[in-house]
Amino acid sequence: MHRELERVCIDNKNNFARILHQLKREFDEWSMDHLSKDGFFDMKMGYMAFLMNISSDGITNNDLAKKIRVTKQAMSKTLKELENLDLVELKPNPNDARSSLILLTEYGMKTVIHCRQKVSGLTEVYKKTIGAKKYKEMLESLTAIIEIHQSMKL
Repeated sequence: MHRELERVCIDNKNNFARILHQLKREFDEWSMDHLSKDGFFDMKMGYMAFLMNISSDGITNNDLAKKIRVTKQAMSKTLKELENLDLVELKPNPNDARSSLILLTEYGMKTVIHCRQKVSGLTEVYKKTIGAKKYKEMLESLTAIIEIHQSMKL
């Protein structure tokens, strides 16, 4: 068993799963630090996928749940929290009376704009550090890896 463990040992420095995990933790920590410094004390990283996927025209519950891949239960819970924080509001969907339309409030729009500007600034730091070409190639590579995983599900 020990030999088998040694045989399958992965170079930890270049381990994709470790790097991905660490990058997510570093990005989350950076995000939360900047949000709290800028006065957004009630934010959670879990809210970001919700907020960043609501357009100015709004989105339905079902469309948002599909887009960010969450359960209806998680959707309901998080939407209640976002409503309580005055980040979103629910209105009847004019195109389908059976569903609601999720819209950003003024404060929600301000929050999304602020977050996108901060991430744009961080993106510029990345590009200056590794170069715009490598940054673009990295995004293309990660997108290709995501597509591989999505195709495996079919």
